[in-house]
Amino acid sequence: MRIGYRATAVLATAGVLLGMTAASAGAAGNSTAPGQNKIQCFQGSNTPVVDPQSGTCTLLSNGAKGKAQLALNSSDPDGDYAGVFTNDSNLYGQPLGQVTQASYQYSGPFAPQPGNLSYNIPIDTDGNGTFNAYAFVDAFYCPGTNGNVDIVNDPNCGFYLGGVVFFPNWAALVAAFPAGRVATDAFVFVVAERTPSEPSAVWTVGNVKFGKPGNGK
Repeated sequence: MRIGYRATAVLATAGVLLGMTAASAGAAGNSTAPGQNKIQCFQGSNTPVVDPQSGTCTLLSNGAKGKAQLALNSSDPDGDYAGVFTNDSNLYGQPLGQVTQASYQYSGPFAPQPGNLSYNIPIDTDGNGTFNAYAFVDAFYCPGTNGNVDIVNDPNCGFYLGGVVFFPNWAALVAAFPAGRVATDAFVFVVAERTPSEPSAVWTVGNVKFGKPGNGK
C-alpha cells in the first residue's frame, strides 16, 4: 500500500518547498479575496535534485475553484508529480467540526490506484496553532461518485492521518480530535503522483473547494 510518495513527503514540510516550486512554475500571486479558492500550480520530479523532466500543471481557467490539468508523462524514469494548492482560503485555522466544504472533481485515464491522486489537508490535532500531520485523502479510498469527491459530507470517504491511522470518514476525525483545526503553517493541496513502475497519466481536477468561499468553512 502506498500512501503518497516523494512529492507528498516533501510538500508536507510546512509548505516552504511548495511555495518555491509554485514560484518556479510561474504561479501568479493572489488575485482574489480570502476564501475564494484561487488555485496555483506546483510540479516536479521524484529525483532529489531539480530536474527539468518533471510533471506539469496547467491551469485551464483563472477563476476561483478553477480547473487544472496534471500531466505525469515526462521521460523521468524516477516518476513525477504535479498539483494545485491555495494560500488565500479561510479554511486555514478552521475547527475541524466547522469545516463544511473540502471537495473536488477529477477525471483521468484509469481509476486512481493508491497514491495516484490525493487531496491533502494539514491538521493541527490539538488546536495549539501548529501542524501535526496531513490527512491524506487518497482517491483510491475516497473515490466519490463519478469523480465527484466530497470529503466532509461523504460518510464513505476514508483517509489516512499521517499516512498511518485510517479514518472511515471526516466525522470520525472530528470525534477523535475535538479541539483540532486545519493548520495554518502548511498548505492544503491536491496532487497527482507517478512512481517509476506506473504508466504515464494525465489527470484533470476541477471545482476544487478549499473551504467555503467568503466564510472559509
